[in-house]
Amino acid sequence: MIYTDFVKNLNPHIEEEVTVEIEGIEFTGFAFICSYKIELGKSYPVSIGFTILDDLIILEIQEETKEIEGIGSGYEYYIRGLLYEDTLDAGIVFNDEDQYFFDYPELIGKNVEMRVDRISIEFLKIPVDNN
Repeated sequence: MIYTDFVKNLNPHIEEEVTVEIEGIEFTGFAFICSYKIELGKSYPVSIGFTILDDLIILEIQEETKEIEGIGSGYEYYIRGLLYEDTLDAGIVFNDEDQYFFDYPELIGKNVEMRVDRISIEFLKIPVDNN
């Protein structure tokens, strides 16, 4: 899914780190694909994903909640929402390009929580008009 983000912070020490706001949800992620210069205070079309460095664990939860919750001061997040075959709807939709959800067919259509090591942000080729 394509969203329009608003860039709230760029880390001068870690080139890929960017804090964005999408549909009222603020988080820090990594711009792993970007073919142009990102500027503070501007908006861009993006696609959102996630990175798992070790094992992915997805747990069913009873609450019907959609949220992204930071864990400590690092880059890890709990993502809670409704699981589909290749996406997780947490208020914004996370794409599962690596097919992790394939291993959890019993959780499709249910409310879940997963822990990710970082959120990935793909800045798409056509910038939004910032005027």
